[in-house]
Amino acid sequence: MVDPNRVARPRTILMVLGGLAGAAVAVWNFVTPLTGVTGTFGAGLVIAASVLIVLAAIFIQLSEPGGWRTTLRVLVALGVIGTAAAGYFLHEWWLIAAMAVTAIGLIYDIASSRASNQTGAYA
Repeated sequence: MVDPNRVARPRTILMVLGGLAGAAVAVWNFVTPLTGVTGTFGAGLVIAASVLIVLAAIFIQLSEPGGWRTTLRVLVALGVIGTAAAGYFLHEWWLIAAMAVTAIGLIYDIASSRASNQTGAYA
């Protein structure tokens, strides 16, 4: 069971903020005329991927260490790689920056959990 007194891990907050920033950039490009991707399926897909990254980061925050958290981390990593690639192909540099923030949060989360597991602390 999740400890209700546990504070939010800042590394998870980085993943959520990066995903939200990615969604905001994608929405902006989807609705703004003359961005080159206005109303395209690819921009819509990036919006969905960014929202799914945010949801996965929230579930990572709420989950206990184990297989479920590892699965979510792998899915976030794949989402970040795919979304950053889409940003590269669409020349959306702010989207790539948002995914970099998410990746930093993910790497920090994994590294912090491994260090906590070695010391026996609760991650």
